[in-house]
Amino acid sequence: MMSSIRNSRLGVLLLSGMLVLGTLALAGCGDSSPPNEEAEPEPEQPMSQGPMSNEDAGEAPSDEL
Repeated sequence: MMSSIRNSRLGVLLLSGMLVLGTLALAGCGDSSPPNEEAEPEPEQPMSQGPMSNEDAGEAPSDEL
């Protein structure tokens, strides 16, 4: 009887210790400073330019690889 109470207390102590350490570890995560609200947005490119443009629009696909 006494050993089961001791084992349960030890389990509760270990569980509470893991919970406290996990909470402290997560409290250190995150941004410490807010984002810059005065930052200028990146300029947008027209759809006909850039790496994703469809340069061969209207042409038949080629068989060349």
